[in-house]
Amino acid sequence: MSDGPWKSLPMRPHWKQVARQAENGAFSPEELSGALEAALLKEAEELHVEEICRAVVPSDQGVLFRPGPDGELKELRRDHPGSKVVQTLLTRLRDQEADGLSGREMVESAVADTLDECARDHSRSIQEHYHRKSRSPKVAVDRRIASAHRLCDFQGLASRIVAPSGSPPASSSSAKRSGLDDGPRL
Repeated sequence: MSDGPWKSLPMRPHWKQVARQAENGAFSPEELSGALEAALLKEAEELHVEEICRAVVPSDQGVLFRPGPDGELKELRRDHPGSKVVQTLLTRLRDQEADGLSGREMVESAVADTLDECARDHSRSIQEHYHRKSRSPKVAVDRRIASAHRLCDFQGLASRIVAPSGSPPASSSSAKRSGLDDGPRL
């Protein structure tokens, strides 16, 4: 007997946790949204937001000859060729700049868009995996993930990640259900 399709999911452990909670009806959409946000914060560790902010956001100190951020962003793109999340962020930064945004606002908006796209990509992968591997067609993973995605605050996550205090705060881990009395909240 299998523990479910989430065990064979070829993804990182934090995304397997999202899949496990999406499969289990005992988790509310709010709890699943929390797991999705925790997975996104884990993905955001790769974003190198400090380097991007140094390249894009003007500092308080005046610099006589400040080179444009294009060179530094191209260098970041070249240094992280295998990281889809970094490549997506750099593309979103260009999009935000074309829309007329600049500075920290541009970075926050680009991070929010990147997190949204990352959540969509991983959710789609989870859903496709469940459609292929699940023996029970009653599993409503699609609807559960879609409702959790709607509850996510991507802009809030982005502002926490881009905050000048440094690294993003530790995410709260999802509630673990191990006892008989643990069930869905009423």
